[in-house]
Amino acid sequence: MALTNSSISFRTVEKTKLEAYQVIEQYGLTPSQVFNMFLAQIAKTRSIPIDLNYLRPNKETLEAIDELDSGNAESFFIEASENYSAEEFTKRILNGGQ
Repeated sequence: MALTNSSISFRTVEKTKLEAYQVIEQYGLTPSQVFNMFLAQIAKTRSIPIDLNYLRPNKETLEAIDELDSGNAESFFIEASENYSAEEFTKRILNGGQ
């Protein structure tokens, strides 16, 4: 069975693209070769070959989640469309959103 080619198009930040292409060129590869290697690795390992640890919640976030789950969390709502300075925002938080 013959393999057929497929085309992929996506948007990225121009600066990131230029910096990445410079690195790719240093390896003597083309962007197409690197993207094909990336997709082949995903298909072969059934995982994304990038460190995604930064997506995991840190200790402070885990504690906040536990606090919410236990029902002991204080809550307040600040309208997302309202704009506050950092000082005003902090005051609103400390005053329970008032």
